[in-house]
Amino acid sequence: MAFVAPGNYSRRQLDQAGERIREGKVELSDIMILENWRASHLYVINTFQSSLRSRRKRFNIKDITIAQRLKRRPTIVDKLRRESGMSLSRMHDIAGCRLIFESVKSLNEFRDGVLNSRAGHEHVGDNQRYNYIDHPKATGYRGIHDVYKYHVSSIGGQQWNGLRIEIQYRTNIQHSWATAVEISDIVNATRLKFNDASKNISRLFSLSSEILSRSYEDMDGPCPDLNNRELIEEFECLENQIHAISRLRNLTSNTFRKFARTSRLFILVNYTSGDKEGRSEAIGFYDSASAIKKYSELESELQDKADVVLVGASQQDAIRLAYTNYFSDASHFLTYLDAGINKIR
Repeated sequence: MAFVAPGNYSRRQLDQAGERIREGKVELSDIMILENWRASHLYVINTFQSSLRSRRKRFNIKDITIAQRLKRRPTIVDKLRRESGMSLSRMHDIAGCRLIFESVKSLNEFRDGVLNSRAGHEHVGDNQRYNYIDHPKATGYRGIHDVYKYHVSSIGGQQWNGLRIEIQYRTNIQHSWATAVEISDIVNATRLKFNDASKNISRLFSLSSEILSRSYEDMDGPCPDLNNRELIEEFECLENQIHAISRLRNLTSNTFRKFARTSRLFILVNYTSGDKEGRSEAIGFYDSASAIKKYSELESELQDKADVVLVGASQQDAIRLAYTNYFSDASHFLTYLDAGINKIR
């Protein structure tokens, strides 16, 4: 499999390109730099996901879903514009692997093994820096993110040294909430994921996170000050006012193209306007070069009509679970939420 190398761009050139993109003064050369920089991270993703899968197999751990994704160009641009201090060279989540577990216990055990492994990659920050399970975000987000700088001594891999990757750890419960938020942002025209939504809808999802945390994982979430009765009463009162959860219930899951059995990379297309609005498609690829070429073409062609994302996973079901939001499926969240309310009522 052929991979794109980072190129001979200096950190200064990368950041200058990022700054022009942020200011809307973008030139063709800036897009070329961004695309090369983004594509080069696929090599790092491949290395890390292979290592994570090997660890899962070596210790015979079955209750983990492992998926990978390359950050979309529009999402990179959006992040540059949202975060004034963000530079392109330091953006740590262009490459990402997502691990989804049955329980917090299995999550922590697997993560401890990764943190204590002999791999030479540099773990950025301390172990608790992005621990949103022990310290949930006010929005209700829970999960753990670890950032690594790729580092190997082999001659063939050294040109990718220094590139960053984010490893996300979530339980099924936490993942169902996070993907429901992304779907809700589409349905309700908000940006709760980026802490930019109305006070009521923000509070509603924060309360729902507390319900899930308390009822399934026996731990505090973002609203520990409320007792069970207060928690449910406030949640139901807010939902009766804004009906955000009801909108999720009214969604119909989209069917999507069957994946080729040999495919390991997929382009997911979620149409947001035009004749295909509401439809989802998936295109499978075996080699990264073809996938990235097609991805760039579709991003340019559909930039105002669809969300396009390049992801990878070893099994079809793993892709659907790990990227539920691209298939407009909040069913797991709704099932967990309804049962969770009944558990603590």
